[in-house]
Amino acid sequence: MKDGIIYVFPEEEEFFTWWEPQPYLCEHERWVKWGKMHKVWLLNPNVPINYAVVGEPLRGLKKQEELNVELRFLFLEGEFFKDEAEYYRESKSNMAAESYIPSGTFSPTNDPDFVETPTVLMGGTVVGVEEMQWQDERVFKIDLRFDGHIFRVIAQDGFGDLGIHVGNIIRGFFHVLGREARPSENTSQTASNEVKA
Repeated sequence: MKDGIIYVFPEEEEFFTWWEPQPYLCEHERWVKWGKMHKVWLLNPNVPINYAVVGEPLRGLKKQEELNVELRFLFLEGEFFKDEAEYYRESKSNMAAESYIPSGTFSPTNDPDFVETPTVLMGGTVVGVEEMQWQDERVFKIDLRFDGHIFRVIAQDGFGDLGIHVGNIIRGFFHVLGREARPSENTSQTASNEVKA
């Protein structure tokens, strides 16, 4: 296990060009901050999420109206494990290796001063990784599996000499970016990021 380091990425449109489009089908819940932060329900898997909007925000959405959202998860801080066996042996968490908490959407202590953020606490299995150069920095483009679905992650921390490999477990906090479109504006009418057999 190795602890992660906090990194903050600019919210760049370029991150959405690194993978083929594969949007999530979502339902509009509400604008946390109009045009900047959106709360939606992912329909598959069925979980809520806040994301920072990249590009043009959708206007005139009605509650539970469907939209397609491309998501990118920027790794902020967390832990790295060689595999599931090491995770369950060494992790201090009671959560499953593949787990998800929409931490930016609620206060676990019902703090009246809580401010929502576009973040999640998530653990997943690395099923694909590629080292990239971005603005003269080394970054890692990761396909992270959670509950049979693939989340697309960008991480600046390669965990030193260990490196990131298929089968590793990454768990921690992620900043979430989203680029949204109405289903009629997107070629994928059955948006889903399920793992293909």
